[in-house]
Amino acid sequence: MTIVHVREAELLSKINRPLPSDLAAQYQYLVEKRRAGALSSNEYDELLRLSDQVELLEAERVESLAELASLRGISLAKLMTELGIQAPPNA
Repeated sequence: MTIVHVREAELLSKINRPLPSDLAAQYQYLVEKRRAGALSSNEYDELLRLSDQVELLEAERVESLAELASLRGISLAKLMTELGIQAPPNA
């Protein structure tokens, strides 16, 4: 396996890594409470903290996608299409 293939495998692993289950569950719970208008002040602060963590992980994922696209010599949009990844609606 060449260095490029090893790096591609590393990047794909990062790209496909889900959010940690405890983070995803707590984040989703607080988002639903916010939508229902039932979020306390402390929960709001926790949601902000978790949102920062989620954004950081998603930014790292996008960086990995961009690097992989560069390695393959294709656009980020084409790579995402090839991998079946859709951009979030607010992107």
